[in-house]
Amino acid sequence: MIKKMLIIIFVLLLSCSYSVYTNSYPYLKTIKIATFSNNTTEYELEENLLLKLTDLFEKDGRLKIVDLNPDCKLEGEILDYSNKIYSYGNENVDEYEVKILFKIIFTDLKKNKILYQNNSLVLSETYSGSNELSEFKTEEEAQNKIYQDLFDTIMKESLEK
Repeated sequence: MIKKMLIIIFVLLLSCSYSVYTNSYPYLKTIKIATFSNNTTEYELEENLLLKLTDLFEKDGRLKIVDLNPDCKLEGEILDYSNKIYSYGNENVDEYEVKILFKIIFTDLKKNKILYQNNSLVLSETYSGSNELSEFKTEEEAQNKIYQDLFDTIMKESLEK
């Protein structure tokens, strides 16, 4: 009797699963990521963004990246970029702040519907090459964190809504 109960409990536990991801659009399986237009003077920003977004979508696994016949499309613009002093300490610069202004459009091509649009999404991150307590040491590391935040925002405001 106890053996049967343990087997039943074991089977029930195996059948239960939990995912932190939700998908309000289960019919969306593929995505095309268009190269963002770069309206700044910052060289190669759009290429670095495309590489990082491609990597993040591949790691996430919910949408497969394709060029032909995608179910949805991500496109946008990099409208502004700044890298300014954020804080001083002991008469030296302690931290810098990277700030990027994006225009984002995430479209469901199956139903011809915009799932997420933001014409003025500002994301920022600080970094410090000298402050050992700082999470990010270079401008590039701060940019990569902004790209991660952009990906998270797009997913949260579209597929996870």
